[in-house]
Amino acid sequence: MKPRIMLVNPPKSRTHFTGCDNYFPLGLLSLATVLKVDNIDIKIIDMENTFYGKEINPEILNSYIENELHYFIRDYKPDIIGIGCLFSGAFDSLKKVVRSIKFKYPAVPIVIGGIHPTTLPREILHKYVDIDYIILGEGEQSFLNLIRCLNGNGALTGIDGIAFRINSADNICLQPKTSFIADLDALPQVDYSFLNLREYYNMDTSKWYSPNNIKIGQPFPIISSRSCPQRCSFCSMWLVHGPRFRARSSENVINEIGYLYDIYGANYFQFMDDNMTFDKKRTIEICNGILRKNLNIQFDTPNGLAISRLDKEVIDAMISAGWVWTAVAVESGSDYIRNKVMKKGLSAEKIYEVVSELAKYSNLFIKGFFIAGMPEDTLDTLEETYKMIKELPFDKISVNFPAPYPGTELFKYCMEHNLINYKLEDYIDIEVSQDGDTYPHFKPHNLNCCDLVDFRKKCFDFMREKRASCSFPSNYPLRFKRAI
Repeated sequence: MKPRIMLVNPPKSRTHFTGCDNYFPLGLLSLATVLKVDNIDIKIIDMENTFYGKEINPEILNSYIENELHYFIRDYKPDIIGIGCLFSGAFDSLKKVVRSIKFKYPAVPIVIGGIHPTTLPREILHKYVDIDYIILGEGEQSFLNLIRCLNGNGALTGIDGIAFRINSADNICLQPKTSFIADLDALPQVDYSFLNLREYYNMDTSKWYSPNNIKIGQPFPIISSRSCPQRCSFCSMWLVHGPRFRARSSENVINEIGYLYDIYGANYFQFMDDNMTFDKKRTIEICNGILRKNLNIQFDTPNGLAISRLDKEVIDAMISAGWVWTAVAVESGSDYIRNKVMKKGLSAEKIYEVVSELAKYSNLFIKGFFIAGMPEDTLDTLEETYKMIKELPFDKISVNFPAPYPGTELFKYCMEHNLINYKLEDYIDIEVSQDGDTYPHFKPHNLNCCDLVDFRKKCFDFMREKRASCSFPSNYPLRFKRAI
């Protein structure tokens, strides 16, 4: 009899769920696709989609769990329940889901995975005894091996990248993730049949920027690579995805885009990986493949491309293939903060060169990512960032406060210098995020937190005034010119 696995995507914990983008749960879909190949029965419950655009207070969330979610469990009768927790913002709702499931179905093993559990596995298993297993990092092979083990094939101690308790909450076995999928092309193409796609067409993209006048509909995410070759002091991504950058072949990426275009009518794609452009040859091949297949599409790169990997040839190719919106990761206008503290290895000359080149394309929307409030930041370094924001032709900016993610160099520094007063075990219940922060996570050495809040406001005020001086809508580039 085939094992029955239920995968749950909990919603982010907010009083009002106000996210503007409703993404497919790509991590769970990838996991489900691999399990299906091994003759495993899968059901995905995407709670985040259920609550998209809706109020999500504790009472409403609990009602959904006690009624709808438990109905799905009773009907499906899963052998194992896996719950994703990509970011810390979903952990609070994950805890509620786990507690309720374990109370009614104590014999069903509960497995969690994602960035948040991967960085704090011991602390989570010690405090939350209703969670049975944590899959660390890249989960396709580890979760498959766990299912086989719980089905009587193999031992837990033979699984790479897993954490679990042995008899008590104080005796936790942690087997670090040491093996990562070297050939990403070997993974099966993501199977969207696990979802009712009609349920996702509730996102209004009618006002999204579409210079080619293509009706966008539901955007489809693409992950063309995993991990990162850089070691920025504030970033934990490589701790989860492994130390080595790995990329899918250009042909593999083109085939996925073509399949989604032909089968689902997808015409807007979002490259969600930070390093879509890391390999110049591969990037140009992807763009040429889109053109060769005559795919009438548009795409964006919302997660912040590495400026060091962009040049005129790459930009030309991407524009020709349908690139209409991008974000670039500048982080700081101060050479000292950007390179000595953050360790980005990115010169100001390269920033000005690339952003100026991007701005030559009047139809390309450009967003700049900045981080303000590193421990060594001062009023002078912030002013350097403000100067860069004023001088560069951005259409939009994001200025966020640094998040001290456990395992990063920034976290270690903050702990050593008493900049944060949390114990490590407290972090499991803290929503540590750069996205949408309104108050700093810690106080820099030579700044007050109010200095950072005021600086952020000053930057946004400047951009509002800049936008107000032009006649184009807020989602259009300030240089926009409609092609005749």
